Amino acid sequence: MASRKPDLQKIVSLKRQKAEQDFHLAKQDRDRAGAQAAHLEESLRILDGQHGEAETFLLSLKNGRVSKLIQDIESVRATVTEKESVLRSAHDVLKRAFDSEDRLKNMTK
Repeated sequence: MASRKPDLQKIVSLKRQKAEQDFHLAKQDRDRAGAQAAHLEESLRILDGQHGEAETFLLSLKNGRVSKLIQDIESVRATVTEKESVLRSAHDVLKRAFDSEDRLKNMTK
């Protein structure tokens, strides 16, 4: 039995679908990291904005809560930057996949 060669159009379509999935997963990862950063920043703003509760803020500062939040925010921001880089890469792969699909369609016309 002769094995049938995969159709080029089908291969290109599968690669495009994979690129779309990777792009959407990268976008979701970036959005989750961004939401985590926003949550941490809001926690810090809440601590900073406690009017009349100086003892609470000083206790948080003394126990390292503020510095821990700042470290966490910096860490998550670095993660967001990394996720944005992954997202840009996935976007480039997706653009190339769409370009390949368009070229293939133009070749078959």
